[in-house]
Amino acid sequence: MRLCILLAPVAGLRFARRVRFWKGPKTPPVRPAPAAAGSEAASHGRSATPLELERIQTARSRIDDAWVAQRSDRELLPFARACSTADQLATRLRDTAAWRREWARTEEDWSFDTFFTSRKDAFYRDIELEGEMMEWLGGESDPPCTSKEGASLLLLRPARYKLGTVAKEDWLRLIAWHGARATSEWPSDNDTDKPGHGAVAIIVDRTCSGVRNQDPRLLRFLLPPLIRHYPASLHRAYVGPVNYVFYGIWAVATLILPRRVAGRFMLLRGSDWKAQLRRELGPEVSARLPENLREGDG
Repeated sequence: MRLCILLAPVAGLRFARRVRFWKGPKTPPVRPAPAAAGSEAASHGRSATPLELERIQTARSRIDDAWVAQRSDRELLPFARACSTADQLATRLRDTAAWRREWARTEEDWSFDTFFTSRKDAFYRDIELEGEMMEWLGGESDPPCTSKEGASLLLLRPARYKLGTVAKEDWLRLIAWHGARATSEWPSDNDTDKPGHGAVAIIVDRTCSGVRNQDPRLLRFLLPPLIRHYPASLHRAYVGPVNYVFYGIWAVATLILPRRVAGRFMLLRGSDWKAQLRRELGPEVSARLPENLREGDG
Protein backbone atom coordinates (compact mmCIF):
# COMPACT_ATOMS: atom_id res chain seq x y z
CA MET A 1 0.00 0.00 0.00
CA ARG A 2 2.76 2.41 0.93
CA LEU A 3 4.57 1.56 -2.31
CA CYS A 4 1.41 2.41 -4.25
CA ILE A 5 1.19 5.74 -2.48
CA LEU A 6 4.82 6.54 -3.27
CA LEU A 7 4.31 5.72 -6.93
CA ALA A 8 1.03 7.61 -7.11
CA PRO A 9 2.56 10.96 -8.17
CA VAL A 10 3.90 9.30 -11.30
CA ALA A 11 0.70 7.39 -11.99
CA GLY A 12 -1.33 10.50 -11.34
CA LEU A 13 0.35 12.39 -14.18
CA ARG A 14 -1.92 10.68 -16.68
CA PHE A 15 -4.85 12.55 -15.11
CA ALA A 16 -3.29 16.01 -15.08
CA ARG A 17 -5.32 17.17 -18.08
CA ARG A 18 -8.55 16.60 -16.16
CA VAL A 19 -7.90 19.14 -13.46
CA ARG A 20 -6.56 22.65 -13.30
CA PHE A 21 -4.02 23.98 -10.85
CA TRP A 22 -4.35 27.47 -9.50
CA LYS A 23 -2.64 29.94 -11.85
CA GLY A 24 -4.14 33.16 -10.60
CA PRO A 25 -7.54 34.80 -11.18
CA LYS A 26 -8.86 34.47 -14.71
CA THR A 27 -11.23 36.52 -16.80
CA PRO A 28 -14.72 35.07 -16.31
CA PRO A 29 -15.85 33.06 -19.36
CA VAL A 30 -18.75 34.20 -21.48
CA ARG A 31 -21.76 32.30 -20.18
CA PRO A 32 -24.85 31.22 -22.10
CA ALA A 33 -28.34 32.69 -21.62
CA PRO A 34 -28.45 33.88 -18.01
CA ALA A 35 -31.48 33.00 -15.97
CA ALA A 36 -34.06 35.61 -15.19
CA ALA A 37 -34.11 36.57 -11.50
CA GLY A 38 -36.69 34.53 -9.64
CA SER A 39 -37.17 32.05 -12.49
CA GLU A 40 -38.33 28.67 -11.19
CA ALA A 41 -37.11 27.00 -14.38
CA ALA A 42 -33.47 27.94 -14.02
CA SER A 43 -30.51 26.07 -12.62
CA HIS A 44 -26.79 26.74 -12.32
CA GLY A 45 -27.16 30.18 -13.89
CA ARG A 46 -28.99 29.06 -17.03
CA SER A 47 -32.68 29.20 -17.83
CA ALA A 48 -34.34 26.05 -19.07
CA THR A 49 -34.85 25.77 -22.81
CA PRO A 50 -38.34 24.99 -24.17
CA LEU A 51 -37.07 21.52 -25.11
CA GLU A 52 -35.83 20.88 -21.56
CA LEU A 53 -39.13 22.01 -20.07
CA GLU A 54 -41.05 19.79 -22.47
CA ARG A 55 -38.83 16.85 -21.51
CA ILE A 56 -39.53 17.48 -17.81
CA GLN A 57 -43.30 17.74 -18.27
CA THR A 58 -43.43 14.60 -20.41
CA ALA A 59 -41.41 12.66 -17.85
CA ARG A 60 -43.66 13.92 -15.03
CA SER A 61 -46.74 12.63 -16.87
CA ARG A 62 -45.22 9.14 -16.95
CA ILE A 63 -44.30 8.92 -13.27
CA ASP A 64 -46.64 8.45 -10.31
CA ASP A 65 -44.23 9.26 -7.50
CA ALA A 66 -44.55 11.65 -4.57
CA TRP A 67 -40.87 12.65 -4.59
CA VAL A 68 -40.97 13.62 -8.26
CA ALA A 69 -44.30 15.44 -7.84
CA GLN A 70 -42.85 17.55 -5.01
CA ARG A 71 -39.83 18.66 -7.03
CA SER A 72 -39.86 21.97 -8.88
CA ASP A 73 -38.80 22.24 -12.50
CA ARG A 74 -35.61 23.88 -11.24
CA GLU A 75 -34.75 20.81 -9.16
CA LEU A 76 -35.41 18.44 -12.06
CA LEU A 77 -33.55 20.55 -14.61
CA PRO A 78 -30.09 19.02 -13.90
CA PHE A 79 -31.59 15.57 -14.50
CA ALA A 80 -33.18 16.75 -17.76
CA ARG A 81 -29.84 18.09 -18.93
CA ALA A 82 -28.23 14.72 -18.21
CA CYS A 83 -30.80 12.85 -20.34
CA SER A 84 -31.41 13.23 -24.06
CA THR A 85 -35.02 11.95 -24.13
CA ALA A 86 -38.11 12.05 -21.94
CA ASP A 87 -38.01 8.25 -21.63
CA GLN A 88 -34.46 8.37 -20.29
CA LEU A 89 -35.43 11.15 -17.90
CA ALA A 90 -38.45 9.25 -16.58
CA THR A 91 -36.31 6.16 -15.95
CA ARG A 92 -33.64 8.25 -14.24
CA LEU A 93 -36.15 10.01 -12.00
CA ARG A 94 -37.80 6.75 -10.93
CA ASP A 95 -34.39 5.38 -10.04
CA THR A 96 -33.40 8.49 -8.09
CA ALA A 97 -36.76 8.69 -6.29
CA ALA A 98 -36.34 5.13 -5.02
CA TRP A 99 -32.70 5.72 -4.09
CA ARG A 100 -33.43 8.92 -2.16
CA ARG A 101 -36.19 7.28 -0.17
CA GLU A 102 -33.64 4.73 0.96
CA TRP A 103 -30.62 6.98 1.53
CA ALA A 104 -31.64 10.65 1.83
CA ARG A 105 -33.86 10.14 4.86
CA THR A 106 -35.01 13.71 5.32
CA GLU A 107 -37.37 12.77 8.17
CA GLU A 108 -34.36 11.71 10.27
CA ASP A 109 -31.70 13.90 11.87
CA TRP A 110 -28.43 13.52 10.00
CA SER A 111 -27.13 16.97 10.84
CA PHE A 112 -23.36 17.28 11.22
CA ASP A 113 -23.76 18.29 14.86
CA THR A 114 -25.71 15.13 15.71
CA PHE A 115 -23.52 12.87 13.57
CA PHE A 116 -20.16 13.97 14.95
CA THR A 117 -21.30 14.46 18.56
CA SER A 118 -22.53 10.86 18.73
CA ARG A 119 -19.31 9.55 17.18
CA LYS A 120 -16.59 11.55 18.91
CA ASP A 121 -14.27 8.56 19.33
CA ALA A 122 -14.54 7.66 15.65
CA PHE A 123 -12.34 10.57 14.55
CA TYR A 124 -8.78 11.65 15.21
CA ARG A 125 -8.50 14.17 18.05
CA ASP A 126 -4.69 14.19 18.29
CA ILE A 127 -4.35 17.07 15.82
CA GLU A 128 -4.91 20.79 16.21
CA LEU A 129 -7.70 21.57 13.80
CA GLU A 130 -10.60 23.95 14.17
CA GLY A 131 -13.93 22.20 13.75
CA GLU A 132 -15.20 18.73 12.89
CA MET A 133 -14.43 16.75 9.77
CA MET A 134 -17.35 18.32 7.89
CA GLU A 135 -19.26 21.54 8.39
CA TRP A 136 -21.15 24.09 6.35
CA LEU A 137 -19.47 27.47 6.32
CA GLY A 138 -21.77 29.70 8.34
CA GLY A 139 -23.62 26.82 10.04
CA GLU A 140 -26.36 24.41 9.00
CA SER A 141 -29.43 25.65 10.87
CA ASP A 142 -30.06 28.15 8.08
CA PRO A 143 -28.81 28.25 4.49
CA PRO A 144 -25.01 28.43 4.84
CA CYS A 145 -22.58 30.91 3.41
CA THR A 146 -22.41 30.74 -0.38
CA SER A 147 -19.56 31.39 -2.78
CA LYS A 148 -19.65 34.49 -4.97
CA GLU A 149 -21.12 32.19 -7.64
CA GLY A 150 -23.99 31.11 -5.39
CA ALA A 151 -22.88 27.62 -4.29
CA SER A 152 -23.29 26.50 -0.67
CA LEU A 153 -19.83 26.15 0.91
CA LEU A 154 -18.85 22.92 2.63
CA LEU A 155 -15.64 22.53 4.65
CA LEU A 156 -13.96 19.11 4.68
CA ARG A 157 -11.00 18.21 6.92
CA PRO A 158 -9.68 14.75 5.88
CA ALA A 159 -7.12 14.70 8.73
CA ARG A 160 -9.98 13.93 11.14
CA TYR A 161 -10.92 10.76 9.25
CA LYS A 162 -10.13 7.45 10.95
CA LEU A 163 -10.25 4.42 8.68
CA GLY A 164 -13.05 1.92 9.30
CA THR A 165 -14.66 3.52 12.37
CA VAL A 166 -17.90 4.59 10.66
CA ALA A 167 -19.96 2.29 8.43
CA LYS A 168 -19.82 3.26 4.77
CA GLU A 169 -23.63 3.18 4.66
CA ASP A 170 -23.74 5.87 7.36
CA TRP A 171 -21.40 8.06 5.32
CA LEU A 172 -23.66 7.72 2.31
CA ARG A 173 -26.79 8.56 4.30
CA LEU A 174 -25.05 11.57 5.84
CA ILE A 175 -23.97 13.00 2.51
CA ALA A 176 -27.27 12.17 0.80
CA TRP A 177 -29.22 13.93 3.58
CA HIS A 178 -27.13 17.08 3.25
CA GLY A 179 -27.20 16.86 -0.53
CA ALA A 180 -30.99 16.99 -0.45
CA ARG A 181 -30.91 20.14 1.67
CA ALA A 182 -28.27 21.84 -0.46
CA THR A 183 -29.97 21.15 -3.78
CA SER A 184 -33.64 21.44 -2.78
CA GLU A 185 -34.21 23.36 0.45
CA TRP A 186 -31.52 26.04 0.52
CA PRO A 187 -31.33 27.51 -3.01
CA SER A 188 -32.98 30.92 -3.24
CA ASP A 189 -35.00 31.94 -6.27
CA ASN A 190 -33.19 35.28 -6.14
CA ASP A 191 -29.88 33.62 -7.06
CA THR A 192 -30.89 31.67 -10.16
CA ASP A 193 -28.65 33.86 -12.34
CA LYS A 194 -25.55 32.54 -10.54
CA PRO A 195 -23.74 29.50 -12.01
CA GLY A 196 -23.40 27.86 -8.59
CA HIS A 197 -27.10 28.14 -7.75
CA GLY A 198 -28.43 24.86 -6.34
CA ALA A 199 -24.94 23.37 -6.11
CA VAL A 200 -22.16 22.89 -3.57
CA ALA A 201 -18.58 24.17 -3.44
CA ILE A 202 -16.21 22.15 -1.25
CA ILE A 203 -13.11 23.45 0.50
CA VAL A 204 -10.88 20.46 1.27
CA ASP A 205 -8.45 21.58 3.97
CA ARG A 206 -5.79 18.87 3.90
CA THR A 207 -3.79 20.34 6.79
CA CYS A 208 -2.20 17.43 8.74
CA SER A 209 -3.75 14.89 6.36
CA GLY A 210 -1.60 11.85 5.57
CA VAL A 211 -1.55 8.21 4.55
CA ARG A 212 -3.58 7.14 7.60
CA ASN A 213 -6.54 9.21 6.37
CA GLN A 214 -6.76 7.68 2.87
CA ASP A 215 -9.68 5.34 2.14
CA PRO A 216 -10.02 4.51 -1.57
CA ARG A 217 -12.63 1.81 -0.86
CA LEU A 218 -14.94 4.38 0.69
CA LEU A 219 -14.53 6.63 -2.36
CA ARG A 220 -15.45 3.76 -4.67
CA PHE A 221 -18.60 3.17 -2.63
CA LEU A 222 -19.71 6.82 -2.34
CA LEU A 223 -18.92 8.47 -5.65
CA PRO A 224 -20.99 6.48 -8.20
CA PRO A 225 -24.42 6.93 -6.52
CA LEU A 226 -23.74 10.55 -5.59
CA ILE A 227 -22.77 11.40 -9.17
CA ARG A 228 -25.89 9.71 -10.52
CA HIS A 229 -28.47 10.96 -8.04
CA TYR A 230 -27.14 14.50 -7.56
CA PRO A 231 -26.24 15.49 -11.13
CA ALA A 232 -24.28 18.72 -11.59
CA SER A 233 -24.37 19.32 -7.82
CA LEU A 234 -20.64 19.92 -7.41
CA HIS A 235 -19.86 23.42 -8.60
CA ARG A 236 -16.23 23.61 -7.50
CA ALA A 237 -13.80 21.84 -5.16
CA TYR A 238 -10.72 23.60 -3.79
CA VAL A 239 -8.11 21.14 -2.52
CA GLY A 240 -4.97 22.11 -0.62
CA PRO A 241 -2.26 21.67 0.25
CA VAL A 242 -1.58 19.12 -2.49
CA ASN A 243 1.31 16.68 -1.95
CA TYR A 244 2.35 13.15 -2.96
CA VAL A 245 -0.08 11.55 -0.50
CA PHE A 246 -2.98 13.33 -2.18
CA TYR A 247 -2.10 11.97 -5.61
CA GLY A 248 -2.65 8.42 -4.38
CA ILE A 249 -6.31 9.07 -3.56
CA TRP A 250 -6.72 11.42 -6.53
CA ALA A 251 -5.68 8.63 -8.91
CA VAL A 252 -8.56 6.54 -7.54
CA ALA A 253 -11.06 9.42 -7.71
CA THR A 254 -10.27 10.29 -11.33
CA LEU A 255 -10.98 6.72 -12.39
CA ILE A 256 -14.53 7.17 -11.09
CA LEU A 257 -15.33 10.84 -11.66
CA PRO A 258 -16.66 11.88 -15.07
CA ARG A 259 -14.28 14.22 -16.89
CA ARG A 260 -16.62 17.19 -16.46
CA VAL A 261 -16.72 16.63 -12.67
CA ALA A 262 -12.96 16.11 -12.29
CA GLY A 263 -12.48 19.38 -14.16
CA ARG A 264 -14.23 21.27 -11.34
CA PHE A 265 -11.42 20.47 -8.90
CA MET A 266 -8.81 23.15 -8.31
CA LEU A 267 -5.59 21.82 -6.79
CA LEU A 268 -3.75 24.34 -4.62
CA ARG A 269 0.00 23.70 -4.53
CA GLY A 270 2.87 25.43 -2.82
CA SER A 271 3.42 27.23 0.45
CA ASP A 272 0.94 29.97 -0.51
CA TRP A 273 -2.02 27.64 -1.04
CA LYS A 274 -4.16 29.47 1.53
CA ALA A 275 -3.60 32.78 -0.24
CA GLN A 276 -4.56 31.11 -3.52
CA LEU A 277 -7.78 29.89 -1.93
CA ARG A 278 -8.67 33.32 -0.57
CA ARG A 279 -8.05 34.98 -3.93
CA GLU A 280 -10.39 32.49 -5.58
CA LEU A 281 -13.13 32.95 -2.98
CA GLY A 282 -12.89 36.73 -2.78
CA PRO A 283 -12.60 38.96 0.30
CA GLU A 284 -16.22 38.72 1.46
CA VAL A 285 -16.29 34.92 1.64
CA SER A 286 -12.67 34.69 2.84
CA ALA A 287 -13.55 36.81 5.87
CA ARG A 288 -15.86 34.00 7.03
CA LEU A 289 -13.30 31.20 6.72
CA PRO A 290 -11.96 29.45 9.84
CA GLU A 291 -9.03 31.25 11.42
CA ASN A 292 -6.42 28.80 10.14
CA LEU A 293 -7.46 29.54 6.54
CA ARG A 294 -7.73 33.30 7.01
CA GLU A 295 -4.13 33.65 8.11
CA GLY A 296 -0.75 32.78 6.65
CA ASP A 297 0.78 32.52 3.17
CA GLY A 298 0.89 36.29 2.80
